[in-house]
Amino acid sequence: MSIKSTKQIKPYAGWSTLNKQDVLQSVSNSLRKYRNNRPELKLKSHRDPEQDGVTHWTIRSNGNFMCNIYISETKSSGIKLSYELSEDITKEMRHVITHEAKQLHEHIKTRIDADNNVGTHWEIPGIPRKVKIRIQWKLAWDEIQLYRRECRDEGRNPTLDELVDHFKYPYDDDADANADIQFYGKETIQKIIKAGEERKLDNVKSH
Repeated sequence: MSIKSTKQIKPYAGWSTLNKQDVLQSVSNSLRKYRNNRPELKLKSHRDPEQDGVTHWTIRSNGNFMCNIYISETKSSGIKLSYELSEDITKEMRHVITHEAKQLHEHIKTRIDADNNVGTHWEIPGIPRKVKIRIQWKLAWDEIQLYRRECRDEGRNPTLDELVDHFKYPYDDDADANADIQFYGKETIQKIIKAGEERKLDNVKSH
């Protein structure tokens, strides 16, 4: 058996930010939708228990094995999607099954992309393209929200200048907790706040 995947230009951009539980839910939803959209295939899927960090679904069409779908974690803490065909099929049937398996694989990938703003949906205006910087922006947005809550508890709203000072001197009280927080100027903080309030950073996971 050989594992295959779709070949495109940067088809998995942002997949290193994915959370496995979110992806598993996307796979389940996409399998259900594909089954409803293609009733002639009479698809049935069975999710097997996770083994060595790999979750896989056995897919059957009209009672016959079609392929396995795999979700596994990568060394960079991201997620990998792949599929596998059986070698125990005739040459004539392989062409048909390969086509259907590719279609299903692409459908699942598209659903994961859409649900998590990655892959073909990675180009989101207003936030950086690089994963590392997006994660830093997410950390900064979390810190801004925390600081805002602390200020509200004191009965005031922080100004933009106060937020700049907060990022400029973040290490006084708890250096370990703030070790990953970057210093940002006024213009970048404004961009982070805008992206955060527009929920463009919601699907960026911090590792």
